[in-house]
Amino acid sequence: MIYYVIIGLSGIVLSSSLIYFRKHFFVALESTLALSDAVLSNEDELLKQKKLIKALKTMMLSLGIALGLLFLTIVLTCLPVYLYKLIANLTLQDLDLSSIWFILSLSLGSILPFLIKRKKPTEDYTEASILFHKLILNNYNLSKMLFSFDRRFKKEKNIQDKNTFLIVSGLARAGTTSLTDQLFKAGTFSSLDYSNMPLLLAPNLWRKMYNPKKVTLKERKHGDKMLFGFNTIEALEEYFFKVFLNDSFISEHHLEKHDITEEVYNNYIKYQSLIRQDATSTYLSKNNNIILRYESLRSYNKAFKIIFLFRKPDEHAYSLWNQHQRFSEFQNESEFIQTYLNWLGHHEFGKNQKVFKFGEKAPEIPYDKSTLDYWLAIWLNYYSYLIHILDENYLLIEYEDYLNKPKEVLEYIEEEMKMTFDYSNVTPFTNTKQIDTSACDPNILEATHAIYLKLKERKLKF
Repeated sequence: MIYYVIIGLSGIVLSSSLIYFRKHFFVALESTLALSDAVLSNEDELLKQKKLIKALKTMMLSLGIALGLLFLTIVLTCLPVYLYKLIANLTLQDLDLSSIWFILSLSLGSILPFLIKRKKPTEDYTEASILFHKLILNNYNLSKMLFSFDRRFKKEKNIQDKNTFLIVSGLARAGTTSLTDQLFKAGTFSSLDYSNMPLLLAPNLWRKMYNPKKVTLKERKHGDKMLFGFNTIEALEEYFFKVFLNDSFISEHHLEKHDITEEVYNNYIKYQSLIRQDATSTYLSKNNNIILRYESLRSYNKAFKIIFLFRKPDEHAYSLWNQHQRFSEFQNESEFIQTYLNWLGHHEFGKNQKVFKFGEKAPEIPYDKSTLDYWLAIWLNYYSYLIHILDENYLLIEYEDYLNKPKEVLEYIEEEMKMTFDYSNVTPFTNTKQIDTSACDPNILEATHAIYLKLKERKLKF
């Protein structure tokens, strides 16, 4: 009887060791795939060689650690049986290693550690899900390969490329999520949604393997009463630009204005065709970073429509400041939240917040992020650039107009897009929130107000 208790203890040691060391095994798997990603790179041979050497060193180190831990796990698992053998003065032949009781004891012991409830890494993602996201989203060359596979897979549906599409943009917290969601419900649009994660560049291949029907909704972390679920559309297309531009526009503190090549533009149109579910649907996306490449994108395509939203500077700045506080706290609690936002190019607020850099010189912001002045300066930086873009093709809409006259706003967009909308989900809303700016720098208040008046002159009138 004591022998089978010892066997059960070995099973507990085995499972506990695997659970305790699991992150090291995950790292070994990640580094192995990272080496494969480096092999797939089409970069300059010298640069590729350096990356391959670095990836190989990382992989060998992580595999060495993983094998060492595996050996340690085996030793720890066998140790109770070995000690029992010494104490009882038994030979190996005296031990029962094949009976049903041996197997049951080992199995029961191995199962027990998995029954202990452990805290999940995050509210929404299991460890296996996080690992899968890392394996796909951290490896850009692998994502490009999946994009190529998906294009071949989608060919049979014969959905042609389409130059007409709609982008909703603006500085974060300008109402872009709400308007995009309203447009998606109203018209025959196709968009990325949460169910496309993490194979964002291979939506059709992924849909064959994973197509959730669950429609349970819950409030997103922004605390703005916006609900989301697997089929809720979201700003996910920025990952395409991150992959095809290899994060070249992202520096330590800034998101930098840049041009895209014709090849990247053509792939972007092809990507939209992968997302569109039929030939008649129109691609719709929310992308708050599109301003960084808007002029370049427009040079290749005069037909697409883009909406830029703006709102009162004090309200907008307060909303950004509030979200910065919220997400900084979330990111302190969970490292994965920051990783997730980085994958999607969301640097609007939180611990890895970055400033838009529209010129050669980086904007100087002499305020602390904990003050409303800082976020007023962020507003000023963005909309000072937008108002001076020499292009009359974008649609400039004020947030208050969208709240108070949503039907009129959608009717205008409907006419611009030459589509037919359903207005059954449209409901006006009045914003009565007042922001105390008495502690703000008068100079920044005056500067933002001057740009706000220019935006109101330029905006669409409803």
